[in-house]
This record gives sequence, structure tokens and C-alpha cells, in this order.
Amino acid sequence: MFDPIEYADERMDLKQENELVKWLRQLEEEQKFTFVWRVLNANTWKGCQLTKRSQLKPIFLEVILEKGLVYGDASTVEWWIKAVLQGLGHKRVLEIIKAHMDIAPLCVYKTLYWLPWLYRNQSKKLKNEILALQVEFNQKYPNYQPRRSIGTHA
Repeated sequence: MFDPIEYADERMDLKQENELVKWLRQLEEEQKFTFVWRVLNANTWKGCQLTKRSQLKPIFLEVILEKGLVYGDASTVEWWIKAVLQGLGHKRVLEIIKAHMDIAPLCVYKTLYWLPWLYRNQSKKLKNEILALQVEFNQKYPNYQPRRSIGTHA
């Protein structure tokens, strides 16, 4: 059995990482999520890497993305998005980000730099949705200058 805090603090070689992921995938969904969540809280980078490999159900990936949108800063929000992108899909991730437009503009603002890059190999329709999101954000918040890098509001 592995300990999430020890995992977050220690370096592991590839063999150890693979053993942990194999063990993790055998757990019940709630146990798997709890382990990953504890790692995320102790070490964001390792937690995001583990999220990508843990095969969590979409509902748990959505919770992880929501946390990342709020607590990730402008540079680390990319980690959170990448962590869930494969499991949720590009369209669902974009829908979740868009849902924050009116209630948490800082969450959207932090993603605007990364979205074109993360969606560069996607369909023209998705690329147009990102462009539309950028335009809508700039119209609603023309001179947006956040005073904080994390949270939901400037």
C-alpha cells in the first residue's frame, strides 16, 4: 500500500511509479480519487501527473479541474487542464471553463493564454470556440487587470 503524502514528497523511479499506478487503478473509484486528491494538495505537479495516469471517472476529473481553475495560478493552470484533458475531452473542458465567465472571470482569464496552445491540433470548430471565448471575455471585461493570481475574482 502507498501513502499519498510520502508519494508527494519522495522521488520515484519509473518502475516505482508504474507499480503505484497499477495499484491505484485497482482501487475503488472513491479511494482512487481520495489518494490523487491528497497528492494534489501536497504536491500539485506530481498530483497533476498522477491524475493523467490514474483513469479517474469524469465526475472526479471535473472536481480536479474546478480546483485547478480556482487555485492554479496563470502558469500552473496549464498543469491542471492537461491533467484532465484526455479523460474529459477538449469540448467538456472548454464548457467547464466557459461556465466561469460570469461568476469567476479570473478562472477564465488564467486559461486564455494556454487554450490556443492546448487546442492547437483540434478541430476548427473548437478553435473557433476558443476565439469566441476570448472575444466574449474581452467584451465583458475590456480592461481586465487582476490583482490576484489565484481565486475566482480579481
